[in-house]
Amino acid sequence: MLHTINSVHESISITDLNDRLIFVNKAFTRIYGYEPEEVIGQKTDILRSDKNDPELLKQIHPSTLQGGWRGRIINKRKDGSEFTIELSTSIVKDENGNPVAYVGIARDLTQLIETEEKLREAESKFRELFLELKDVVYESTIDGQFVDLNPAGFEFFGINSYDMLRKIDIVNDIYVDPHIREEFQKKLEKFGFVKDFELRIKKLNGKIATVLETSTAVKDKDGKIVGYRGILRDITEAKEQEEKLKDLVLQLEAVNKQLKKSEEELKNQIITKDKFFSIIAHDLRSPFSALLSFSEFLRDDIDDLTREEIVMFADKINEAAQNVFALLENLLQWSRIQSGKIHYEPHDFKLRERAERVIKLLSNNAENKDIYIINEIPNDALVFADEDMISSVLQNLISNAIKFTRPGGKITLKAEKEDKFFKVSVSDTGVGIKEEDLPKLFRLDVQHSTYGTNEEKGSGLGLIICKEMVEKKRRRYLR
Repeated sequence: MLHTINSVHESISITDLNDRLIFVNKAFTRIYGYEPEEVIGQKTDILRSDKNDPELLKQIHPSTLQGGWRGRIINKRKDGSEFTIELSTSIVKDENGNPVAYVGIARDLTQLIETEEKLREAESKFRELFLELKDVVYESTIDGQFVDLNPAGFEFFGINSYDMLRKIDIVNDIYVDPHIREEFQKKLEKFGFVKDFELRIKKLNGKIATVLETSTAVKDKDGKIVGYRGILRDITEAKEQEEKLKDLVLQLEAVNKQLKKSEEELKNQIITKDKFFSIIAHDLRSPFSALLSFSEFLRDDIDDLTREEIVMFADKINEAAQNVFALLENLLQWSRIQSGKIHYEPHDFKLRERAERVIKLLSNNAENKDIYIINEIPNDALVFADEDMISSVLQNLISNAIKFTRPGGKITLKAEKEDKFFKVSVSDTGVGIKEEDLPKLFRLDVQHSTYGTNEEKGSGLGLIICKEMVEKKRRRYLR
């Protein structure tokens, strides 16, 4: 028995009916710091602190005689340090049932009290945080009923009382999309914790808010989830700013695209201007030189020339003038296209008749090279288009064909009906275009102008004007 008493961790002491110590176990000596011989025969008053309530101490003996006493008191050690114990007392009786001694079992509550104090501090801090936190703090059941809500939550949702809080159905009254609640619950039940779960919720006034929810699952002693605790952080304003920022980025991207487009247009305008002046500087010189030389020769020697020679010089002057006129006409058309002053004014006309007038206009050039132009456009080819533009396109294409066709060659005009449109082609038996030169066509930034079969010099504007006029009519050039 003595071995058992000495092996327990609680302090055990036995006193006589006069409250004098007659036995203490080893735990007593360890806790109080006294050796047994120092306390045996002493009253228990040497262990009591003056901080105890005297009325409380007076209750111990009577209560022990009545069956036992249990409670907390403050004791002191040999070194004078005080500590709280939980004391349980009982009575020892003889074989006649008369009380002969008191037994006291004391447990040192120092660590327990420290733990309780820390717990109270934590609870106090949590409660303070719960009450003062600006974010919404809540506790809810699994089926979507609020258990508790902090003041910030009452204000956020527009709830006026706990009675109103208990009536709210979180799934239907708070969630904009009830299916999101299911997704949230699945994650929470799987991981036990969800952080920054973004969702849209409704306030009681009908306004929609975007929040980030961080929650934990509340479990019972068996590990079963019985509720949720979490925090909602309102990010509505931040999301609105984010959307405004996205819109601003899109606007900036649009402005940037427009700036790039304007830059490209400016580059093209610079190229156009440079090309324009290059053509004026170089391509007008040759025909004007011919005009000047033939007219000067005619002026100085007209008295010595025969009629046939005068007619020949007049033809040469006329030819040079026609070339200058054609070049100036192209330059003017090109300038009008670039400045947007050329207008598309369509009407019905016969395509073959218009082609005949263009062929007649260029007949001298073709006859000089003994080139035969064949017009196979059907008589009934009635088209709805801008007649002047069609004439310009045909004139440029036929002029190019004459330029690059050898003497004795042939040029053919055709128009094939395709649905509601005519596909017009100008083909020749000329030298053609090299494969590597095809990408250079229709580009102002690449100088591409070759001499004709009779060393005719061109400006390179003809095909570009054709392309731009066709695009003006919203048709794609077919090569």
